[in-house]
Amino acid sequence: MYPFAVYIGLNNIAPSYLAIILIVLVLLRIVLVRARLEKLPWMLPASLLGILAIGTSVITDSSLGFKLYPLAVNFSMLVVFAYSYYKPPTVIETFARLNEKNMSAPAIKYTAKVTLVWCLFFIINGLISLYTALFMTLDIWMIYNGFLSYVLMATLMLVEYLVRLKVKKQHRLQAEQASESLKSSTINE
Repeated sequence: MYPFAVYIGLNNIAPSYLAIILIVLVLLRIVLVRARLEKLPWMLPASLLGILAIGTSVITDSSLGFKLYPLAVNFSMLVVFAYSYYKPPTVIETFARLNEKNMSAPAIKYTAKVTLVWCLFFIINGLISLYTALFMTLDIWMIYNGFLSYVLMATLMLVEYLVRLKVKKQHRLQAEQASESLKSSTINE
């Protein structure tokens, strides 16, 4: 909703007033989700960087700071995901363990690979967001950051889900084959 709020706001009120309103809303969001901040490790850094970006619009009385907010969120998520890759468990593994408490070593490796894919997504999405902020009109910026980036994110989630189903099926078949092989070697002895 943020890009739409910025678009509507910038067409109706001064950037400095809009910045103050949005900063208050971001601070309110932090207060409202404070009990869940541990489960959403990117929320606090993204919000603080976002406030910094929006604050730029107060100082410059321009739209640039507003347009940099999605970049701040992308950067924060990239840092959190990349950090979790080097200091496991990864964010993806943490999410996966919500459904599967006992994960196999191959499953953990898979979640690490998915974490890297998300890091790549955040880099690409952040660069496109930066490009739209610096070189595109407010309309194009809003369309990409308020709609297209979410379509791309949903597409990545769907593709990953389909790949995960295929990987799980392959692991299940390999486990069944190994079990049958073990049974037949035990019977032969």
